[in-house]
Amino acid sequence: MKRRGPELDRYDVAILSALLVNTRLTTVELAQKVHLSRTAVSRRITALRRMNVLSDSADVLNYESMGFKVRASVEISAPGQATAIIKPKLLERPEVLSVAVMAGDGLLCLDVIAVDMDHLHSFINSVQENGDTTTKVIFAEEKSQLTLMERMRKLNEESIGDLVRI
Repeated sequence: MKRRGPELDRYDVAILSALLVNTRLTTVELAQKVHLSRTAVSRRITALRRMNVLSDSADVLNYESMGFKVRASVEISAPGQATAIIKPKLLERPEVLSVAVMAGDGLLCLDVIAVDMDHLHSFINSVQENGDTTTKVIFAEEKSQLTLMERMRKLNEESIGDLVRI
């Protein structure tokens, strides 16, 4: 089977695992955790960013504490090639965190935040001109507790493919 991911060693995985737990770790703290020099950790982080394995930004925000009490997934079925025109306009909306293009007839999936249900209702009404909408309000979200290493091992054991060689 053809490899689909970058080649990472145990130090890369250890760095990524530590950053998943705490994105604020300094290179000195990371170096202590993974038993490498600060310079080596810095080089590896640069390489991971170059491979697009690691993002430059930490966009993990608690929107609820900022006053956005509602989070929803909004699907829009847009006609034909309209998704290419609609997507940039949607991304300009302050309620829209992301837009994913899905398989199907012009299907867009929006990750949306709103102050309250009235705000969400107003947003949905304003985007319905682009196509039929389906909205799913997210009541609770829980992240998986699997470490990166556990996740990669399980995927490789299940013969999903060589996502990452460790």
